[in-house]
Amino acid sequence: MEIELEEKVAMLSSWLQEKKASSVICVDVRGKCSFTEYLVICTGTATLHNRALADYILDKSKENKIKVLGKEGLEACTWILLDMNDVIVHIFTEETLNMYKIEELWTNKLCPPL
Repeated sequence: MEIELEEKVAMLSSWLQEKKASSVICVDVRGKCSFTEYLVICTGTATLHNRALADYILDKSKENKIKVLGKEGLEACTWILLDMNDVIVHIFTEETLNMYKIEELWTNKLCPPL
């Protein structure tokens, strides 16, 4: 049984918040973007924290049978992208997020707290 889109977004957001990600933002890009339905954007405290966040998301995704289509940035860990087809997770260092300001490209919607 496939997980509903909104449930998947909530799960990803919750997992990031469990591991103390900062500024978790969920952006609904349905009808505005040709390659995904939602973006989940957050920051970690450092590259090591970003890697731990990504590893946790990958582990929890496997446990919950959420298919991961691609992973980028796991070497430098300043900007990690995890592609789950209809949801793309971006994990930034604060400095990198401030440089690219990706969240400003879309209308923001904060993820609900745990």
